[in-house]
Amino acid sequence: MKRLYIGLGAAFGVYAVVMIVYLLQGDLFPIPQDLVGTSADPHTFMTAQEIDKAESLSRIRSLAYFLSSPLQIGLILLFLGVAVRIRSFAEKLFKASFLQMVVFVLLFTLLMDVLFLPVDYFLFKIDLAYGISTETLAIFLGDHAKDFLLNAVGTIVMVWLFRLVLKWSPNRWWFWFWLLSVPLIVFVTFIQPVVLDPLYNDFKPLQDQELKAQILQLAAESHIPAKQVYEVNMSERTNAINAYVNGIGGNARIVLWDTTLKKLQPDEILTVMAHEMGHYVEKHIYIGLAYGIALSLVGLWLAFHAYRFFLKHWAHRWGIRGENDLAALPILLLLVTFMSFVSAPAQNAFSRVIEHRADVYAMQLIGDGSAAIRAFQQIAKENLSPVTQPRLVHWFRGSHPEIMDRIMYFKQFEK
Repeated sequence: MKRLYIGLGAAFGVYAVVMIVYLLQGDLFPIPQDLVGTSADPHTFMTAQEIDKAESLSRIRSLAYFLSSPLQIGLILLFLGVAVRIRSFAEKLFKASFLQMVVFVLLFTLLMDVLFLPVDYFLFKIDLAYGISTETLAIFLGDHAKDFLLNAVGTIVMVWLFRLVLKWSPNRWWFWFWLLSVPLIVFVTFIQPVVLDPLYNDFKPLQDQELKAQILQLAAESHIPAKQVYEVNMSERTNAINAYVNGIGGNARIVLWDTTLKKLQPDEILTVMAHEMGHYVEKHIYIGLAYGIALSLVGLWLAFHAYRFFLKHWAHRWGIRGENDLAALPILLLLVTFMSFVSAPAQNAFSRVIEHRADVYAMQLIGDGSAAIRAFQQIAKENLSPVTQPRLVHWFRGSHPEIMDRIMYFKQFEK
């Protein structure tokens, strides 16, 4: 066992050095020579200091991303022995298997949360230092506590269903569990805008009546039965600009951050909202939901085989009894973490396609490329976002097309 941990530590060390050298050295954010001096060149709308801050912040965030998932996998392996002790403690505490499961999930989730709290706190302090975040420590800790509670409740429900299905169908649990998870995913997506999001922020109808009328006019032209546009008080957390559409059915909402209202001009806001309407009109929420559900089926099938293989060859080393042992649950967490990490390029490629489709729709609806260019220049400036990213970062973290590419697309519609 000691050899295993030493080997894993050495492998992570080499990986970390490679990523540090790659992400912290050299010029990772060049733009093509033919775009120098154009509206896609950050030097035309950002100061040298803002460009340096944007690139520096991107390097730090990317390094944290590429190190955190492998680190989590390594820590789960390291704490499998602790998981066995937590399971034994839960069994001594309660005779009912459900209560044992609740105790195990709460304690192991708390353990992982505490272990990664320093990483979250470091990123919190970095965002404060760079002027992106406006959060107080109280808001940070409050959000962290809410995340923990919601994650714990969701995990308890999913683990309970998993153990029931595993006991009922040991050889097909991956399919039946997937089938049960589909309505739960749809339900959470449905209630998120009206139940989950308000736990973190205050939402209210858009106060600017003139802008509201313009947005609703766009919605009417798009045949969107919208009667309301929402603004959310994100300024207590960030200086960044954003807008989004989420939820499904009657609970779908188009939301503007209050920072967007303060930092963009009305015509720029309308291009952003036209983009969000593109998501609604082209049913990207439903397409994304279907894509995620299909991906989860493949993931569960792979997890089923990897779970059995791991337990068959190595479970005895930690004293794990079998597939239905509570102490084996962290192995599933390990597998989910690994598959989420390696599947990120595919998920982001899909996301970039639908984001570009929304840009296309925005130009079809409004056709004001000049306003769109100014909007994305301001987004890059306020969000400290480099207009381009290194390929590896773009594949793993790029859920949207690069700002440089988006600006060049909008130039076709420049007035």
